[in-house]
Amino acid sequence: MSIDLDSGERLVLRSPQDALYALVSDWPVNGGVHQQRAIDFCRAWLAGRMPAETVRQAFILAALEAGVVINDDDEDGAGSSVLNPSV
Repeated sequence: MSIDLDSGERLVLRSPQDALYALVSDWPVNGGVHQQRAIDFCRAWLAGRMPAETVRQAFILAALEAGVVINDDDEDGAGSSVLNPSV
């Protein structure tokens, strides 16, 4: 999964840590309700307390809230997901 930022940069998200970093450091809109929920859900997932699909939906809602474009496939075409437990 990757996201396109307002700066034109594309961030490839290969792990929950990448998603959390993007939400905290690179997110174009700070203070959104869905952004904070996605941050909380990423942290809960990292601690093993949240189902991956729930976290994915929270991340998608945060992206919609901030106008961030999500791409399902990463740049190398592997299609790895930010919420793939095997990563």
